[in-house]
Amino acid sequence: MKKANNMRKIFRPGAIGTLMDEYERVALELKNLLSAITQEEFIKISDPLTKDEDCRSIQSVMKHVVSAGYRYADQICLFLKLPLEKHNPHIYNLVHAIDELENVLSYTAKLVENNLTMTREEIFSTRQETRWGNYDIEMMFEHAIVHILRHRRQIEKFLISLK
Repeated sequence: MKKANNMRKIFRPGAIGTLMDEYERVALELKNLLSAITQEEFIKISDPLTKDEDCRSIQSVMKHVVSAGYRYADQICLFLKLPLEKHNPHIYNLVHAIDELENVLSYTAKLVENNLTMTREEIFSTRQETRWGNYDIEMMFEHAIVHILRHRRQIEKFLISLK
């Protein structure tokens, strides 16, 4: 049995704070998975038959995950009426993938740092038409969290097929 960690976890306040904490949690699971693989596993074509270029290798999946993370952050900027920034992530290797995922999280956390305790009404007032449908900031975070979960599972399946 694993010994309990004596360090206390700091939780952000509020609904948006909770979602940011969970976004970081699922991303940490993905980063831990990536940290346990080799560069060869990262670049190996795991699904040569797919028509989806984002799903051929762990590398292509991570390019997609990071790019999508920035699109979600951009949408959060629009919800909060913040200026958009340019993003140019590069994922040449495993280290870049982990670093870029961390950059997405840091950027997103900074965007919402002053909006963690939005009321239900404030959250609902962010609702607007997006490329994913009619979303608000809460729904966008939920979408981002599940997106990482889905692709983490896909990578786990790729790794099983490599053995």
